[in-house]
Amino acid sequence: MTPIVRARVRRTLVVVLGLALVLVGGPWLVVQGASVRRTFIGAADVPARDVALVLGAAVWRNGPSPYLQGRLNVAADLYRAGKVKVIIVSGTRDVGYNEPDAMRAALIADGVPAERIVPDYAGFDTYSSCQRARDVFGVRSLTVVSQAYHVPRAVAACRMLGVDAIGAGDDTIAHDAKWYRYRVRELAGDMKLVWDVLTRRQTPDLQPSTAVRDALNAAG
Repeated sequence: MTPIVRARVRRTLVVVLGLALVLVGGPWLVVQGASVRRTFIGAADVPARDVALVLGAAVWRNGPSPYLQGRLNVAADLYRAGKVKVIIVSGTRDVGYNEPDAMRAALIADGVPAERIVPDYAGFDTYSSCQRARDVFGVRSLTVVSQAYHVPRAVAACRMLGVDAIGAGDDTIAHDAKWYRYRVRELAGDMKLVWDVLTRRQTPDLQPSTAVRDALNAAG
């Protein structure tokens, strides 16, 4: 390889690495900036908000997966501590598969009254769950609940959509290879979030619902 070719290769590598740093690091910085001092581990130190938004995850045949159960445990703790009045359980459903109903059943089994739980059946991802909390349920302030590594992106998503959000994260899951893989995957999630915000992606079926307002009124 001649010196000229080596120089061109080096310049190409520098450009590629620079672009990768901007494309990956830029969204990460945006998410971290939008969520700074707004995320908490568990329920103990979380300020009170009327509404919690629990983001969906895998449901197994016998109920919520360990990751989803961890989120539900945090939500139930928030309710028992008087830090939320109503819980939105947001996820997806299909033939033979239903995240919100499984989440609702688990919360009821943990002592949360059924009338304080509002299911959202079109929370296809973090962005759509936050958008639906705003546009369907009319929520302008909430506590979003997920795994601790996911909470910064969830808080950032809600805030970028105009919802004043804080986050309560579950960190009880073993930090094994699967956990680290999910944590690294957040970098791609940050990129997608920024793209969704820039393109103003609209979630289908944003028909307004009074379910959260009715639940809050009943809660007093």
